[in-house]
Amino acid sequence: MTRLPRLDILIYAHDGRGLGHASRSIAVGMAARRLTPGLKVLFVSGCRYSRELIDNASLDWIKLPSYETEVVSGTSRGTAGKSNFSDQHLGVLRAETLKHLVTLYRPRVVLCDHSPQGKHNELRPALEAGFASDTRWVLGVRGVIGSVPQMQSDLSRILFQRHYHSLLWYGDSNVLGQSHLERLHRQFGVKPVECGYVSRLLELMARLTNNSDGGRFLAGTVSIPWLGENSMTLLVNLAEALQHLGPSHGQWRIFVGTGNNPDGHATIHNLFQNIPHCTLEEPSARYAEALIHSKSAVIYGGYNSVIDVIHAGLPALVLLREMQDDEQQNHLKELVRKVGGQLAVLSEKDADAVTLGTLLQRQLKRPLQRPDRINLDGAENALRHLTTILTMDRALSR
Repeated sequence: MTRLPRLDILIYAHDGRGLGHASRSIAVGMAARRLTPGLKVLFVSGCRYSRELIDNASLDWIKLPSYETEVVSGTSRGTAGKSNFSDQHLGVLRAETLKHLVTLYRPRVVLCDHSPQGKHNELRPALEAGFASDTRWVLGVRGVIGSVPQMQSDLSRILFQRHYHSLLWYGDSNVLGQSHLERLHRQFGVKPVECGYVSRLLELMARLTNNSDGGRFLAGTVSIPWLGENSMTLLVNLAEALQHLGPSHGQWRIFVGTGNNPDGHATIHNLFQNIPHCTLEEPSARYAEALIHSKSAVIYGGYNSVIDVIHAGLPALVLLREMQDDEQQNHLKELVRKVGGQLAVLSEKDADAVTLGTLLQRQLKRPLQRPDRINLDGAENALRHLTTILTMDRALSR
């Protein structure tokens, strides 16, 4: 059999509770297809919303069986996925699948999001296989890492130093300072490459025909990508607040990821079905379109959601879940210093109907805000680093 040409860039994101890992990785893939269309690029993840996040971009992808998690008393734990394999068994199966993919496609560069070993060590066999084929491994991490055991472990440091070529930081030191860069340097022994924040919405808007600030006919977009312990209470209060707010500001688009909870979907539908100025739907490619036509947004405090509303210039109400990891709280504290009242932050447990209504009224009165005080070119800068590696390796192989 004729030896197949090598894949240029393989991008891997493990799937967590939210969409941040996949969203950042897809944005880099979109940048690759937009700026270097001749490269062979493939995205791999178990994220069940990958197709929706990719939208109509010409980025091809492979779907792995999904991990599932639940949150109990602020702590996340793994559960059986939709394939009914346990968290641990999926780790083993995905490890062998990833090893096979690396062996088959022989990527010149692999970009991984978040941790060198993957969520359940699923990258370790692929690292060994990739090492034999001269694959260059690159790790990309979010602006505020948080208390992630995999990132702080001795194994993480050993695997990175043994197999990885470089480290990308998806943050802006003008916002977050130097401490996160220094922490990464101490953990992995290399100086991170500062890329700036990665915005999937920025990449999507580069493809949309109407990416102006005109046409803001929606009152707001609401995003609840996964249901936590207090989400149903929050939705009850939100329905009451939006009903009291009335239709004068326009329509509200409410995107709720119900996952494996069909009863939850029916309950949420009943909450909003009698509010004419609210429409309810699952997360989809329509979310980005809704954002760019909205006057405001209600989101949770994940990296992806916050950076998207900052790029869109939207005044937003940012909700915080009660998690033991304070990553989102710490990140938002620094961002609010930079963008001020554009982001109104509220703990989920304090989000009663009256408070929600008051804050929504306030945010709807705020003007759109230009995002030029924050570096949002992370996807493009990450791609530049990857293409530099490809160019150097090709020059050396001549």
